[in-house]
Amino acid sequence: MIRAATDRDAEAIAALWTEAYFDEGEGGRDTPYSRSDFEQTRAAAAHLLVAEIDAAVAGVVALLAPDEPSRAVALPDEAELARLVVSSAARRQGIGRALADRCAQLARQHGWSAISLWSRPYQRAGHRLYESLGYERRPERDSTDETGFDRLVFRLDL
Repeated sequence: MIRAATDRDAEAIAALWTEAYFDEGEGGRDTPYSRSDFEQTRAAAAHLLVAEIDAAVAGVVALLAPDEPSRAVALPDEAELARLVVSSAARRQGIGRALADRCAQLARQHGWSAISLWSRPYQRAGHRLYESLGYERRPERDSTDETGFDRLVFRLDL
């Protein structure tokens, strides 16, 4: 089941983000995520969604509106998909696909023209997912963030 995130999901979401962006791979966070990170993301996101399996949060994604100033790579007319994470125990069950599909559906309902996102070079499983969903690599828009790590940009025309 996919639904809007609520306050009761804060700790589970922070744990998912920590697992994906602090514990795994380089170029992520240097501190674990916290409730305040959840609150900041929820305040910025047009939609913060979770996927549940057996009443437990198994995945999360944020969809930022085209006018949201915290977007990192989206152009002025694009929404941005951010912080898509599926727990390591629930991967390869279609949860990431379902969350990303729901974001595309919501963006179309808003009348937005495209969704962009960024990913780290080592996140190849994510790249395969995005490309299977119709996202196209936009290497001309790649950048290096403030920590010195590369951001690879993908875009989905809606």
